[in-house]
Amino acid sequence: MSEQKLSKHIDQFTLAVDQVQRALEPILKQPLSEVLPKLSTIQRCELEALVAYSIDTLFWIFLKINGVPPKEHPVMKELQRVQRYIAKINSAKTTPSTGNDGRTMQLDKDAADRFIKSVISPSSSSSKR
Repeated sequence: MSEQKLSKHIDQFTLAVDQVQRALEPILKQPLSEVLPKLSTIQRCELEALVAYSIDTLFWIFLKINGVPPKEHPVMKELQRVQRYIAKINSAKTTPSTGNDGRTMQLDKDAADRFIKSVISPSSSSSKR
């Protein structure tokens, strides 16, 4: 590889690292122990998956730079595992909640109205007392 080509690759890599640092800066400003309680459950899952994926990817890059074939390293299994979790998170975000029988949960408005009316209105047995 020529010196110019190598220099170009190093410059591109440096730019990519700078972009990663800028993207992660808002997350890294505060400890996760302070950030996580402020997030919803799905946001926490997304953030934790992002952190895990970022670390695994950076380690994959480290292996590649040092001449270690990352495809044969256990980090590949870890990357795939995190990717599966990310897919599950995305699926949870787009899929409506379902009950145990797999059907989409819906509010039975008539049943809710009957329940509320029975609690609010005095029952015939309590009015006799």
